[in-house]
Amino acid sequence: MALAVISTTLFGCVGCQAGIEYLQTYVKNSLNLITFASFIFTAIYGLVFHSKFFTVPNRIPLRSYAKIVLIFFTVNMANNLALKFAIYFPLFIIFKSGTLLTNMTMGYFIRSYRYNLKQVMAVVVVTAGIVIFTLASYEPGADNMRSGIDSMSWSIPVPPFIVGVALLSFSLILSAYLGLYQETFYQKHGKHNEEMMFYVHFLSIPAFAFVGNEMMPAFHAANATPSFVVAGIDTIIPSAWVYIFGICLFQFGCTKGVYMLSAVTTSLNVTMVLTLRKFFSLLISFFVFENAFNMFHTLGAAFVFIGTFLFSVSFRRY
Repeated sequence: MALAVISTTLFGCVGCQAGIEYLQTYVKNSLNLITFASFIFTAIYGLVFHSKFFTVPNRIPLRSYAKIVLIFFTVNMANNLALKFAIYFPLFIIFKSGTLLTNMTMGYFIRSYRYNLKQVMAVVVVTAGIVIFTLASYEPGADNMRSGIDSMSWSIPVPPFIVGVALLSFSLILSAYLGLYQETFYQKHGKHNEEMMFYVHFLSIPAFAFVGNEMMPAFHAANATPSFVVAGIDTIIPSAWVYIFGICLFQFGCTKGVYMLSAVTTSLNVTMVLTLRKFFSLLISFFVFENAFNMFHTLGAAFVFIGTFLFSVSFRRY
């Protein structure tokens, strides 16, 4: 059972990341459109199979979801926006490991959690790895080439790469706070994962109106892609929409897999699977999509993976 869930989780998470990276080369600035589609997909699934078209009573009052919805949506938008500021995918993948540092820091100051020396050292190793990887990724001359922002309209005296890193950092801090807030939320309302997954995505959908103007060019570009051909048969469906649907399936499998994994195995194994997912995603990003990497990228990634492993092995909070 656990092996099947682990395989499903890895397949879903790695496939989703690879699909997003591929579609970005196919339809420029499509991240918000992909996110919107995945939210719609998850909401429809929850509406049919969990809420049963709102006939199943809520365990949690809708107003209680407001804060989670706001933070969750903001985190997604910040991540998407960061990739328009000269941040390339390998750095985006590695940077997410910074949640260890932000979670520990917030846990210490907000909840007075205490951590042992091994955990602190492990987080130092992870942080050092992220710093090394980030510095290795900064190419001043490549800022305008990698940025999705029009260089002619860029008037802020800060390189786009720095803005991208700041957005990723902001997203990490918000994610860490969301994790702590959810702990309190679960204590008050109980764990109702299926309901939460449905309503958080469903209630977030209207917020996409704020990025509607940004999504429209990607929407039209997706419609303009060649039709998808399978076994020599022209389906008439624009190929980009087939890829987006595939990404939604992968994303849903990834999310469901993590929930299921938490139920059938230990938190250590969950962390290891998610770390392995980052490793496979990096390999695909480097070797399939041919993103540039050097010995410092390798060193930084090694620090991150080793530090994450050490943190998981020593997990015991005081």
